[in-house]
Amino acid sequence: MEELSECKQRELASAGSAMGLSLSQLVILWAIVLPHRLVPSRATVGRWIPPSAQQSRGILEVLERACQGLVLVLGLDEIFLHRDPILMGVEPTSWAWLAGQRGPDRSGESWCEGMKPWPTLEHVMADGGQGLERGVKLANEARRRAQEPEAEPPAPITMGLDVFHTQREVARVLQHLWNRVECQSEAAVKAEAKREQAKRRGQDPRGVAGHAGRAWRQAERLFDEAVQAQEAVEQIKEALGWFEASGHLYAREPAQAQLHEAMQRLQGDCWKKAKRMLSDARTLSHVDRLHEQWCSAIAAPM
Repeated sequence: MEELSECKQRELASAGSAMGLSLSQLVILWAIVLPHRLVPSRATVGRWIPPSAQQSRGILEVLERACQGLVLVLGLDEIFLHRDPILMGVEPTSWAWLAGQRGPDRSGESWCEGMKPWPTLEHVMADGGQGLERGVKLANEARRRAQEPEAEPPAPITMGLDVFHTQREVARVLQHLWNRVECQSEAAVKAEAKREQAKRRGQDPRGVAGHAGRAWRQAERLFDEAVQAQEAVEQIKEALGWFEASGHLYAREPAQAQLHEAMQRLQGDCWKKAKRMLSDARTLSHVDRLHEQWCSAIAAPM
């Protein structure tokens, strides 16, 4: 290891930094494999990395331009940094983070600008926000305007609702129901304790006994509702997947029928948003695209 040249050490510093290692972590690793007198200082390593980063930036720009035409599907969403929206784009197959545009807002115009780098984009998965929906519409209009006069019209970018936001909303409401069960059960236990206390003191327990009975009946009712909702949620998760219980690929009709059956078991106004998302035709767009790709890849039997 004493023959580890400075050139190789610079290469290791660049690679380690690209993988997310800090300067101190890099120095610690060198201290393990190099004699003490050959271990570079933290300041030295800090001077090695910027030139490599500058060289890599130019290479990455070329690779980025070469790969832009390979992106066919994007998952789009926004996160917030000190109330400023960060418009994000993730390629769902590789989970590569392809976009991280800071604002200026979540309007359709901003989303349209964010989709420009991907000329072959076919499909967008999102949460159904109005800004994103308008952004897809504007991107399609921009493509039509940019086409050659006699060229074939470009295929429009389609949009589907991502499963993540739908499942998160369903899980949020279900957790709320179980929290209600827990709170009501605790209230029933306290009411029962008061009834037992009244008995020990020789007091008439009928008043507190009635309160305890009502509390337990309410807890049982909420528990039954939560169990029913839990079963419906499991059915929804299955319908939003790729395969039926038999192992066959889902088609839209059976998946939609299963969602409809599950939604009938979800009672109360707390499920309004989840039901609206599950009833949206775009919720099963991933199933439609899968069957389109399947049919285009495999010829129909003669």
